[in-house]
Amino acid sequence: MDKQINKDFQEHIDIFNQWAMNIDLMRIPIGLYHGKMGLCIYFYELAKLTSEKKYQLFAEKLLDNVINNIDENIMIDPENGLTGICMAINYLLEKKYIAGNPNYVLKDFDDKIIQSLLFNPIFDIKNTNLSTINALLGNLVYLTIRLQNTKLSKDERHIIQGVIIENINKIESYEIEKFTEPTFFSVTEYFTPLYLQLLKQIYQLHFYDYKIEKIVKGLSSHILYRYPLNKANRLLLCSTMSAMNTNLKNIKGWDEHIDLLQHHIDVTQIIQEFRNKNISFFNGLSGFYYLLRKTGCYNEYKNLVFEKIRCSEVWYQLFENDNTTKASFGLYGGLSGVFLTLMHIMQHSELEIFFDHIINQYV
Repeated sequence: MDKQINKDFQEHIDIFNQWAMNIDLMRIPIGLYHGKMGLCIYFYELAKLTSEKKYQLFAEKLLDNVINNIDENIMIDPENGLTGICMAINYLLEKKYIAGNPNYVLKDFDDKIIQSLLFNPIFDIKNTNLSTINALLGNLVYLTIRLQNTKLSKDERHIIQGVIIENINKIESYEIEKFTEPTFFSVTEYFTPLYLQLLKQIYQLHFYDYKIEKIVKGLSSHILYRYPLNKANRLLLCSTMSAMNTNLKNIKGWDEHIDLLQHHIDVTQIIQEFRNKNISFFNGLSGFYYLLRKTGCYNEYKNLVFEKIRCSEVWYQLFENDNTTKASFGLYGGLSGVFLTLMHIMQHSELEIFFDHIINQYV
């Protein structure tokens, strides 16, 4: 990769980092996707990639600020609320970026999430919409992550399993159209692959096997007659179908449908068809990069992804004014996630980072 290009983008990253480290933290929302928790992840990962102590210290400052500003009224969802914060803290503990036992650190937060899933009317069947269902999926993804901790007490494990079972049954009862493909590629908004990945993770935990098998067979009629028009979404669905098919041992009709999807996937074409400014993790090239990493074929395309991001018009309006920058710093939908991706590509790193963790949990 051209050294001058690397130098130019390193200057962009340095300017952004300086801006972020000097912003008034009270002006930033608290959550993972768009707020301080996302910036916290960014700076912890940046410290790992660069060995810069100042980034480590700022990440610690951000984490303290997030923890100190969680209140009783915080939402329970991955995007803006407590669930996303807990996902991030659990990741930092697992990677030993911070010290502590997740079963102690997260216990009170877990209890709050569980209580909300059981009793919050927002998740009632009669009140639901697709956005609520996707938020519910995100909460259940987090609980399956917690169940992967082998040191959970037996009682805690049974409680979490019971909450997951109740809410899977609730999702199955929702009568709205859940299987519609979003018009754009999205790591977090396409119900079908999100649901398949969640069901696969529950199946691997072996506490609801018969029901999961029954649900997946029931989903076949919805999946086998759908062909995503967005080609990036096609790869997303193909990836999750393949994983589920491996776990459930060749579901009837799935091999043929997976072959059909794979036959009409041209990764180079998909990369070129992303819109010029569409470079974020949430629904852009950065997210697609980590999907390619998950499928094991990213080395062949990472320079093409980098070049497409490099040519984005986003860089021409970068730091035009403080409001523009503040609105676009988010980890999932903004600059910090894109810069983290660029750093990852430029350093030819084989290091698995937060986005690798998220892409594996969600899709």
